[in-house]
Amino acid sequence: MNPYIKENLIVYATARYLTLLILLLLAIPGFAQQVYTFVDTDSLSVGDIFEYTIVVDGREQLISYPAEDDFEEEVELVNRTRYQVHANRDSLVYQLQFFGTENLTLSRKSIVLSSADGDTTLLTNQVPIFFKTLLAEDDEEFRPLKPIFEFARSLFPYLLILLIVLVAGYFIYRYLQQQKDKRDQVKTEYKPVPFNDPLKQLREELEQLRSVDELSSFSDFEQYYIQLGDSIRRYLKRVHGIPALEMTTSEITASLKKEFTSADVINITRKVLNSADMVKFAHFEPTKEQADATLTKANTFLEIVSQSDVETIDHLRQEHEKAESDKSDNQISGQK
Repeated sequence: MNPYIKENLIVYATARYLTLLILLLLAIPGFAQQVYTFVDTDSLSVGDIFEYTIVVDGREQLISYPAEDDFEEEVELVNRTRYQVHANRDSLVYQLQFFGTENLTLSRKSIVLSSADGDTTLLTNQVPIFFKTLLAEDDEEFRPLKPIFEFARSLFPYLLILLIVLVAGYFIYRYLQQQKDKRDQVKTEYKPVPFNDPLKQLREELEQLRSVDELSSFSDFEQYYIQLGDSIRRYLKRVHGIPALEMTTSEITASLKKEFTSADVINITRKVLNSADMVKFAHFEPTKEQADATLTKANTFLEIVSQSDVETIDHLRQEHEKAESDKSDNQISGQK
């Protein structure tokens, strides 16, 4: 046989074999399924909104895809849209807002497809996102301190401090002596301190916030968000017993999870405090509409805890009344 013809026959047979193999693989259920993951940026600042897109190729029906709780605490779901260009492709576009202060990796998310042969679970790829700071180069508030220089010491400041301490000690002694004399002369009846309801206090603090229409400068918005966030933190400190005023938002949510607090309370707490932190620490300048939306979230927090914390607040009230009663009894016993 002619070598040239023989070579063409071999190439033709090989091509037919590969074509048949590809068709057989595509006929296997789940083989043609592909999932792709995209983001529209590679670096983010606090408060930035970005798109996270998942594209699924396959003939199966998409029945389950990532929800808000499937994403990391550093991002918040703003919007989700599903597109189906044709029967073999589904696209999910998530709009997410970034609240982190360091690099973040979005973990693999589960996608569930359904077919006549059963359900199939696919996993997306991990997506790294890099954090970029908003601090300006001349922002000295966050820059390292200058080196400390040694100066010649003088005895005069120490003598002045000693004199002030002696004078203050004398007046304190006189004051305490006068108070002792008054207590010895008149024994007043102890008046119990009424219980300060944390829910009532939180409601009054939210009502005392300035109207959103009165906010004009960044300092106005900053003070507004600080007061709103501190009101929520004071409530959590008093009712749940955590030092919320000294903790970050992530530490607060972690402490609430350890107490087995309801998911509704944890989610709304994180949303309100994230918005406040974005203005307080990242110098994010919100609009009046955003400030009003944050106040709405705070009022939603108030409504939720009004139902979930009733028993806890009743227990605090009983402990307060018992302590006040003990103080009254001790004073009466002391007078006798």
